[in-house]
Amino acid sequence: MILIFLAFTVASVNRTDYRKMAYFKQMNDKLAVWKPSKDTANNFKAGWAKVNLTPSKPTPTAGYGDRQGKLYQSIHDSVYVRAIVFSNNSKPIALVSCDLLIFPPEVTILLKEKLKTIGFDWSQVYVGTTHTHNSMGAWGKNTVGELFAGKYDQNTVDFIADKVLEAIKKASQSQVSAKVGFGEINAKKLVFNRLVGEKLGTTDPMIRLLKVQKQTGEIALFTTFSAHATTLNADKNFLSADYPGEYVKQTSKSVNFVSFMAGAVGSSGPTGEDLQDDFQQEKTISEGLSIKVLKELNNIKVQEINDLDLYTFQISLREPQVRFAENWRFRPWVFKTLFGDYKAEIKALRIGNNVLIGTPCDYSGELMPEVLASAKSRNLNLIVTSFNGGYIGYITHDRHYDLNSYETRTMNWYGPQNGVYFQDIIQKILRKI
Repeated sequence: MILIFLAFTVASVNRTDYRKMAYFKQMNDKLAVWKPSKDTANNFKAGWAKVNLTPSKPTPTAGYGDRQGKLYQSIHDSVYVRAIVFSNNSKPIALVSCDLLIFPPEVTILLKEKLKTIGFDWSQVYVGTTHTHNSMGAWGKNTVGELFAGKYDQNTVDFIADKVLEAIKKASQSQVSAKVGFGEINAKKLVFNRLVGEKLGTTDPMIRLLKVQKQTGEIALFTTFSAHATTLNADKNFLSADYPGEYVKQTSKSVNFVSFMAGAVGSSGPTGEDLQDDFQQEKTISEGLSIKVLKELNNIKVQEINDLDLYTFQISLREPQVRFAENWRFRPWVFKTLFGDYKAEIKALRIGNNVLIGTPCDYSGELMPEVLASAKSRNLNLIVTSFNGGYIGYITHDRHYDLNSYETRTMNWYGPQNGVYFQDIIQKILRKI
């Protein structure tokens, strides 16, 4: 009986070259026939709004399994949904960030139904999160979802979706003519490679910014950075947006509106993990980012935008490979039982020569150099973000796949060769754009 049970639940890791597999051909065929539309109207507008996402009563906090689904005991700082809506004589596009661990797949499913009530659909929405590990939970179904986010509550999913709709609607109503600029600032002292260290690995050290300026003079900043929002550890049982929330609060003293989204956070942590005081670490990162951004703000020149579009691609993937040893994994039915069965997408938002790529994962900063070079060669400014409404675990550099670590074994669900596969997808999208 044990042997029969093992035969039905366990298999060897499939290491077939990804280029020889059906999922690669399927994705390749999709991208080969895709033709980006060209919206070249000259009536670019933007508007923005934030909505308080703080629950009316405590929920479990999401982000640390050690908490075992406990409710948060107090509110350290409120959490928000922030939306920037763009339009260009065509359908509007919303760029939405939430102070959450990930953008929950169950919320995505619900939004696909409810967006029509405000005149949008999912093809017009680009989402991400700050990846704080101290925000509300109760949004994850199945065993693993509840391990990281506490007991599932449909009311919480409804609440998040409604707040996203409210933020998009308010931002849409505030649109006026605007221009956009791109900025990039080195902040290498604020991030480190938490997977293999600086000697063996790399990070993506850049703060990336979109500066949106209305004709009224009001300015909004959309910001990404690659350090995990883990300055406040599991023993802090309160609601908080972590360092991204503090960065937004400080920068908003000088700018009308500030939004933050997790960039290529895979394998990347905030410096100061050795500090005994979590709040000192949070202050160091948030102030460090804010000072650098405000110092550079006036040097970011805005310009008129003619091209605006958002593309959504369902990603074809290898069978899930949840490993319990280097060459042994549980079969896909076990994965689906524990994790659920959600579709994964990649999004590409073009605003002039600025391109945002939204990934459904913890996308590793070690993968950035190749795709950045590809974008630069095409005169494109590239921003990669994580947590776009689906979740497929960590996408790390393939040279680390066999490390017995949290990111590469426990949470690398669709490898091997997922790093190079995602690089391939992103580069093909950039070539077409």
